[in-house]
Amino acid sequence: MNGRQAGAPVGSQGLTPVGSPNRIKRRTAPGLGSPRFGSPQFPRTDAQNPESSAEPTRSTFAERIYQSTGRLRAHPEPGSSFGLVSQTPIAQNNNFNMHSPGQLSQLDLGAGSSADVLASTGSPAKSGAASAAAALRRAPPPPVTMSAPAVKPVKGGAVQASTSAIPATVIDLPSQRMYALAVLGLLVAWKLYDAISLSVDVGRTSFYLFVKWCLLDSAMWYGAWFLRIPRLSILSHTMYALIALSVFINLNLFYLTMSVLTLAVKPVAVSLATGWLRSVKSIPWLGPRLVGDSDLLIDSFELDEAHILGRHTIHILPHSLTHMNPQGRSFCIDEAQLRAEPWYQKYASGLFGHSGQSQTLIPILINGTHPDSISYAYTSFETGQRQLRTIKNTGALQMETNAVYPTLGNWVMATYYLPVSEVGAYEIFSVKDRKGLEFRTATQAPPTIVVTCPQAQLQWLDNAHTGDNFVVGSDGHASICQRIDQDHMAESRSTDDGLLQVVVEGYEPIEMTVVRLVNGHREVISLDGIQPQSMEAQPTHIETLNATQIAAIEKWSRFKTRKSAYTLSDTFLRPGEYVYKLESIRDAANHSVVMSGLGGKGIFDGNKAAEGKATSYMARIQVHRRPSAGWADALLNAELPLRLSDDRARKSDYALPLTLSGTGPWTVNYIIDNGDEVTQESKTFSKATDSTIDAWRPGTYHLLDVDDKFCGGQASRANITLVQAPKPAANVSSTPITAHECGGEIGALVELELTGRPPFAVHYRERNLRFPNSRPITRIVRTQQRRHSFKVMPDMAGTYELEFFRLEDDNYPSGQPMSATIEQAIHAQPSAKIDTLNGRISSRACMGEELELPVRLKGQGPWELVYNIVYENRRTSKTVSGITDESYTIALGAFDNAGEYTIELAQVKDGNQCARDLIDVSTVVTVREGGPRVGFQCPDNGIHVLDGEQAQMPINVAGEFPVEVQYHKVGDTSDHVHTATIRRKPQQQSSLQLASVIAYGPGEYELLAASDICAGTIDAQRARCSVHVEAKPSAWFVTDSLRRDSNDAHDTGIWRLHESCEGAALQSAFELGLSGSGPWKIDYRVDYWATGNARSGVPSFTDRTITHSLVVLQTSTLKPECCEPGLYRYTLLSVRDERYQKPQMLLAAHEAVAAEAGVTVVEHLITKSPLAELRAYSPDGTPLDTSSSSRRSFRRQPRSIKHCLAPGQSKSDGDAQTWAKLHKYLPVFRIEFEPSGKAPFQAWVEVFPASGPSEVVHLEDIAGYSQPITLPDHVASQIGRYHMRLVRTRDARGCEHQFVDPSEVGLGRADHGSAAIAGGIEIEYIEAPNARPASASPAANPSRNVCVGDVLAFELRGLNSWNVDYSYNSARRSTSVTKRLFRRIADVPGNFTLERVCHRAANECCSEFDDLSYAVHDIPRVLVSGGKDVYQDILEGDMVDIRLDLVGAPPFTFTWQRRSIDGAKVLESHTVKDLDVFSYTISAASEGTFEVTFVQDRYCQYPKA
Repeated sequence: MNGRQAGAPVGSQGLTPVGSPNRIKRRTAPGLGSPRFGSPQFPRTDAQNPESSAEPTRSTFAERIYQSTGRLRAHPEPGSSFGLVSQTPIAQNNNFNMHSPGQLSQLDLGAGSSADVLASTGSPAKSGAASAAAALRRAPPPPVTMSAPAVKPVKGGAVQASTSAIPATVIDLPSQRMYALAVLGLLVAWKLYDAISLSVDVGRTSFYLFVKWCLLDSAMWYGAWFLRIPRLSILSHTMYALIALSVFINLNLFYLTMSVLTLAVKPVAVSLATGWLRSVKSIPWLGPRLVGDSDLLIDSFELDEAHILGRHTIHILPHSLTHMNPQGRSFCIDEAQLRAEPWYQKYASGLFGHSGQSQTLIPILINGTHPDSISYAYTSFETGQRQLRTIKNTGALQMETNAVYPTLGNWVMATYYLPVSEVGAYEIFSVKDRKGLEFRTATQAPPTIVVTCPQAQLQWLDNAHTGDNFVVGSDGHASICQRIDQDHMAESRSTDDGLLQVVVEGYEPIEMTVVRLVNGHREVISLDGIQPQSMEAQPTHIETLNATQIAAIEKWSRFKTRKSAYTLSDTFLRPGEYVYKLESIRDAANHSVVMSGLGGKGIFDGNKAAEGKATSYMARIQVHRRPSAGWADALLNAELPLRLSDDRARKSDYALPLTLSGTGPWTVNYIIDNGDEVTQESKTFSKATDSTIDAWRPGTYHLLDVDDKFCGGQASRANITLVQAPKPAANVSSTPITAHECGGEIGALVELELTGRPPFAVHYRERNLRFPNSRPITRIVRTQQRRHSFKVMPDMAGTYELEFFRLEDDNYPSGQPMSATIEQAIHAQPSAKIDTLNGRISSRACMGEELELPVRLKGQGPWELVYNIVYENRRTSKTVSGITDESYTIALGAFDNAGEYTIELAQVKDGNQCARDLIDVSTVVTVREGGPRVGFQCPDNGIHVLDGEQAQMPINVAGEFPVEVQYHKVGDTSDHVHTATIRRKPQQQSSLQLASVIAYGPGEYELLAASDICAGTIDAQRARCSVHVEAKPSAWFVTDSLRRDSNDAHDTGIWRLHESCEGAALQSAFELGLSGSGPWKIDYRVDYWATGNARSGVPSFTDRTITHSLVVLQTSTLKPECCEPGLYRYTLLSVRDERYQKPQMLLAAHEAVAAEAGVTVVEHLITKSPLAELRAYSPDGTPLDTSSSSRRSFRRQPRSIKHCLAPGQSKSDGDAQTWAKLHKYLPVFRIEFEPSGKAPFQAWVEVFPASGPSEVVHLEDIAGYSQPITLPDHVASQIGRYHMRLVRTRDARGCEHQFVDPSEVGLGRADHGSAAIAGGIEIEYIEAPNARPASASPAANPSRNVCVGDVLAFELRGLNSWNVDYSYNSARRSTSVTKRLFRRIADVPGNFTLERVCHRAANECCSEFDDLSYAVHDIPRVLVSGGKDVYQDILEGDMVDIRLDLVGAPPFTFTWQRRSIDGAKVLESHTVKDLDVFSYTISAASEGTFEVTFVQDRYCQYPKA
């Protein structure tokens, strides 16, 4: 079993007997080496000798884990003494199946190896037990399978473990299982495909499939047993059982016609398919066309059960019971809704059963038959009077059915709901059914109490406290100011009894629940047992009542409605929104009313209060926070006190910002204290932002209080002080500055003493009295100090007057006038500077050039000037004396060297011999050695440009930019000189620059001169440059190989290529002539006129115009168009070459007009090949095929022609002579050519007979365009299908048209492997079909009378595919039939006629019938008690007449039965025959169900036999 060797010795199977000196070894699969220690297959241990028991053997961690889970156990053979010696009992059952799949997948411990399992004797020897324990610790855990234990005992006491026949080193175990399951899935899918394919054809079996799948299944189960794949291995007896089961399944699937599987599955499949087809067929118009005459619908057709309708059941009932309000509940009426209903509602509810929302429904339990009238007693709580009322229209009452008793007929347990709209006590009086029988009522039932539903509403107190600005708005909500402290609240309580009260009305005592929301915080207030503030008085007319009436009133007065009021008070210390909501109310009868307006979670959240006006159950009090006012933080943090100034740049008033809180507008009261008097003022603000108090008077500003829109509040105690700023003042003094070397005072030191707030600015005017008409100079001295000094030292001598006229400080930035004057005589020092007033001083010069440097002197003349000239670190000093004029020019001599020269003014001395050294008075002059050098940078052959382009002549420039260049055109008689300025580009930095000048037309140009700041030189070798214009490219047709044919009807006088035939290979082309620089790109246009175009050659009547492009490297040709016949005209449009990339347009010319302007228009004529087709005509000349245009008719698929023969006219029914007589009725075939060809024609026609080889018929000298074809007799003398096609045609010009590839001629027959013959005409002689009624079908009835549900079957003759035309109730239909038996279900009454049967392959080959018309009669019907199921309850002794109505054609025969009410037993049965009338009556007084089981009329019966 499982591939194990049963006779192997114990030691070879991995088990070692007790006392054996051999070490325990692990058995491996064949072909594998022994596992090495330390490998995953054999965990390494530290044991040195398994036989030694002196030292305990250690095990690896994995082995200890497996030992702890109990997986290393021996499985002893029954009857043997093998087992482990242990101090604890060892479980004998295997626990491997208890692990999860994830754990199982990790127990495959070897490459196909099995675990070593040890067995030991039951001897108590210590050494034997130690050896066994050491062996167990070293042994790896056994492999786990899901089906059976891994180790099993076999014959001889050996124990073996399962292993796979495929080594795990080749394919690992999980992959083996995956491949095995994949093969199993593929085989199952294959078998299902074969089974479904075989079941499509009903009744078909296949012995081949049965044998094939028996062999495949046997091989599969044998492989599963042989391979021994873990978790998929099977035992041998399991393999045999699976093979037997597979043979049984295959026998039912493939061989048996009525198999067990067919009997089990087919009914379900047929039921599902039938339901789906019926659903589709029920779709109007589209359904019958989609489903058609389905065999499945015919086989599963069932007659409608409506042919026997109705049953009459008679049942005898016991007495009925009634009970009002069986649960003893109490009810209430909402009087507010009752008053809101219209006046007629009360009367309409009694007549039509309408119950409005104000009406209360009292349940009345009915156990019995349906009541006809209900009477009840009503007692009023107000008067105590009792009234009797009756409801006769019980059907208008609401009813709920609690239970139905089928055995008692129409006996039910139902609850009727009595609508009441008045407060009082109600009692049931009597209930009667339709027969007047009175119901029994429940004894000692208490009256049902109906009171007024409790009502409550919130109301503002009329005498509410008017303090704190309490106001009730137009929306019903109130507002009040926040109460400040407890003292104020205590003061308010003395005069305030509350703002809100709850008015309650109902049956007392009453409990209420009020919810108060204070800024969203929810608090529930329960009012219970509070004494009402007001009570209703007793009736005033009680003295006029008698004792009985007074006693009745007192009895029921406790149920009367009373009205009470409760006051709600609050402190209102916190500002915000106070919402009061009357949530629920409950009266003494436990009637609870929950007010509306709950939140989204079913808890009142206060959102509804802000949506609109206040309601009767909800009110809102807005407690406004008292306002506050204070100075803004920016004002308090500013520098105080604030200063007021009269200066226009400073503030003469302040806008003191405030911080306001509350709801605008605000009114702020404040006082101004200036020390002398106190003034109180107020100001109103509309918004809190930008709220300020205008302060323009000095003093202390103090806020008193503030009022907003709703309340009054307190203000901040901080004060703001404003002071008037003092004006600034100054004290001015001066001290002269003396210089003895210059002969006196040269300036003055001015000192300022200032008062005010720094920074200061002192304005003064400086005037030289030496020049009285000169304008004074205004100067400003700025300082941050209150003491400041500055020096005045002018350059010019004279007496100076300093006038101080304005003083500015921080408080008066616009300045305050002042008056102070200082006079000082000053001897000024001389000065000199480079004069730049008269223009720019030149900073560049050329060698040998002289420059002038203007200088302006100041002081007392005459002057002496010393200046230095610095060049290359050499300084030359020069002195100029006796200068009398303030403007002087220094003449700088001609420069001998190039470079940078610096001219410095060193010293100046005036006429008083006062000398002054000059600092940083200099200028720099750059001296150049020479001017620029210019020359052309043109190629040796000059510059070549295209026609119309402007040439740029490159020029080489060395020098400083900008450079001016002069050049002229050599040979120009006008002697015009061109000038160009070459400027340096910003990004160019090198001294050598390449530029260009414009060339004005072709020719040679010469440079004349060049200069920048210096005159330049011309490079003599590059002084000239020439400019040339390239010639334009051209293209034309070479006419050497072309000709003109004036006799051609298409001649247009244009050169033309030799004409060609359609489809023939072109032997010539157009040769092109070219000029320019290649390669060339030529654009040309092809105009095409078709052969049938009457205006061929006229440009405006082309059939097609296409533009092409052609790239030519050298002299080339233009290949003409081919394929389509007609006239082609080729026109060269443009050409471009390597130089001219822009297309150069060519002139359309028939003749060469110049050497380089040849012919650009040519033509080519392609004649049409001779096209022909084969046509078939009837003997009277009518075409049998439907070809349209000639060219479209030449298609590759054959045109099949069917010729129908009446039954009996085929060769199978007669001899050849009879067939020859019919030959004159056969079609006539002709070959027809298109008029485009040129006669005479030739044609080759290939003819394929029904059998035998094909023949090619050659037709010569066809003079006209149509000629008949005569076929050989041996081809057309047999029934069946034959074919002929055109192979090739040729006209007088030699043009041919090949219809069939020569290699395909003769290959169209079936014996050459081709399924059909391509192209041509196909002829088939077909015998007309026939139909006759099937012998076992109702259609064979000679009377032609059938019934609905009958299946009309007809046997069809002819080909195996037909189109059947029939009519059913004047509706014509056509269906396709592939079986020889045509069936149609007669599903509706009317007339059915089989009109025509045609072959589907040739729909015109038909047979018509005039004797297959049938009358379809409807199935008779019987209606018991009008066709309804009547359940009638009667009392004992009553008689019932049951009427039967018959529908059909008399005489009738039917059978009726009386069954028990549960239908389990037939009590009596009767058959009535030959009934000529349409009704029958059964008189019955017995209990049971009367029904009809069979009915028959003259033609049909139900149910069918």
